[in-house]
Amino acid sequence: MTNKKNVTIQMVADRAGVSKSTVSRVISDYPDISDKTKKKVYQVMRDLNYYPSAIARSLANKKSKNVGLVLPADDDFFENPFFRDSLRAIAKTASSRGYDTLIAYNGDNETLSVERLVKANKVDGVIMMRSIISDPTIEYLRERKFPFVLIGKSLDYKDVYSVDTNNFEAAKKITEKLVKKGCKKIAFIGGNKESVVTIDRFNGYLECIKDNNLIFDDTLIQKNEFRKCDGYLSIKRILEKNPDLDGLVVTDAIIFSGVLEYIEKMGKGNKNLNLFNIVIGTFGTDNTYNSKLNIVNVDVDYMELGRASCDKIINILEGKEVNEIDIIDYILK
Repeated sequence: MTNKKNVTIQMVADRAGVSKSTVSRVISDYPDISDKTKKKVYQVMRDLNYYPSAIARSLANKKSKNVGLVLPADDDFFENPFFRDSLRAIAKTASSRGYDTLIAYNGDNETLSVERLVKANKVDGVIMMRSIISDPTIEYLRERKFPFVLIGKSLDYKDVYSVDTNNFEAAKKITEKLVKKGCKKIAFIGGNKESVVTIDRFNGYLECIKDNNLIFDDTLIQKNEFRKCDGYLSIKRILEKNPDLDGLVVTDAIIFSGVLEYIEKMGKGNKNLNLFNIVIGTFGTDNTYNSKLNIVNVDVDYMELGRASCDKIINILEGKEVNEIDIIDYILK
């Protein structure tokens, strides 16, 4: 018997009387290879005690046992509690179910990164870690009928599998909390205006402002990116026009860290700005920040968002029934 360790794909090709590429295509189960040729190649593989590598087997089975994730281009990515915690939960859940996670960095084009994963058969399904309106990546995956789960929700399609938090309700409740604390002039700082989570949280904030007949104008609103520097600049711009601000809703922990830096820098010794009197409502932050600040926090379970999204994509891949939308609870602290 031929020693398995010494058998190569070229030896299989020579014994079967076909090319090396034909053997590879048989292993990958290409439809343009005849059944007769496939039977002959498989028989030679058995005779030579040859077994393709794990990669080749995955190609033959058309299963990679990988779940794809695409990291955003944000400079502050690894400081963001949402991405950090949900990513850890996804990797842990995938491993427990016999899958690995394959991460691609999107640079400036998330869709191209997803295309690379899909076209190269590197992943069986994709988890999208944030949602935007008119998302070209969703368009691409839908056209390809490729399995994916969205953390967030799609405003363009109702049939997208997703895992989300009720961001509209959470933002409305946290703004109401500021109103109950006596705030009359409440500003809003959010991330990218194309981001669905920013849209939902802004609409929740806005409904509370209108319900309570509070002051509202464009000088109280800032929407930039999910970066610390944008939080710093946003609160600076708001306070330049509204020095009497007494309330603030911030939609993201990284943005909040920039707001905090500005308040701590400018609030010390500045008698004209009572910055430490501003009540701040924010999402996913740690209440152990500066004790001088009055902070209300929406505790979003990012670990559960990651776990649930990973379980959902694997259940889809394994043909199990899943809900179209799963809503993860939050806690207002």
